[in-house]
Amino acid sequence: MALWGISTTSETSGNNYNIPKFFLDTDRNNTPHNCFADVRGWVYRRYGKTEQSGLSTSYYDEVIVPVAGLNTVGSGASTTGLGLATPVAVFFEDENLASPISIGAGGTTGITTGSIGNVHLVFNELVYVSAGATIRLRAFDANNANETTAIVATAGSFANGSTVFNYINNTGFVANTSYNGQITNRPSFAFTAPSTVLAANVNFLTTATTTGQTVAIGATVIFVNSVSNVSVGSSLSITGKLTNVPVVSVGTTTVQIGTASTIASTITAGIAATFSTRTNATKLSIDISRGFIGVITDVSGGVGVTSSFTSDIIRNIGGAGSTSSVGIGTTTLTVTA
Repeated sequence: MALWGISTTSETSGNNYNIPKFFLDTDRNNTPHNCFADVRGWVYRRYGKTEQSGLSTSYYDEVIVPVAGLNTVGSGASTTGLGLATPVAVFFEDENLASPISIGAGGTTGITTGSIGNVHLVFNELVYVSAGATIRLRAFDANNANETTAIVATAGSFANGSTVFNYINNTGFVANTSYNGQITNRPSFAFTAPSTVLAANVNFLTTATTTGQTVAIGATVIFVNSVSNVSVGSSLSITGKLTNVPVVSVGTTTVQIGTASTIASTITAGIAATFSTRTNATKLSIDISRGFIGVITDVSGGVGVTSSFTSDIIRNIGGAGSTSSVGIGTTTLTVTA
């Protein structure tokens, strides 16, 4: 049964958090984050809507492999149990709500100011989530610096008047209508993107000057080793000589700058030259040190769950900012005006 993730009680990224090994982060069709344990064994939740979270009321569950009492602490050598529900992944939802997504077209590139985003917190078991539980988001400029006011993402409830069915220990299938929260392994926490964004000069090329010249009033041509991705409007800094002066034209091996300096400055060959661009954006990241705050309980017996986050549950599994894998979501999200 090792391939089904119940050969060990150690829950780490190394053993896929006890989630069945057949479900991988890079699986296009069967994301592991829809797989969880209940009293019947490993269950895969197949959603009828693109919204794959505890806010959805359209889904059906498929028992992948029966393991009696899997979401309990187990009893004796013949019974395997996971114990407390454990967070196994946390990421920003793909705003395109596409599953599976494609690297080229399906991933989120960012959201705009004032828009609504969601964070998904994934457990390896079914849990009860009370409305109002929170996850804290940190906010930085485009250089991941100059941290500003944090944002709070808050768990909501599935639609009032709707009914969802879940298999509960010692009870069987239970219908919950207008539950004030979510019953899922994948609760969703909503947040509002900031109304304004931070500005920063983002370096994109470091090269060096190739010949000497004197910079003074007016346009000045500077010879450099590379002009890769440099365009009119880029900024140029030369160590000890110039700081963020505008580029007004670009040649094959030269850039022309406009300066307002009235003091001549001699630039010799071999001095570091850095090109940057002014970027108006705020980068959001999930605050791993805080975990979640609020009431989330294990469906097995209604006890608490592991509330802290380990470093390896911050998962970059595709979506915004990722070109190396496929899936839903990401670890950081860029807000633009």
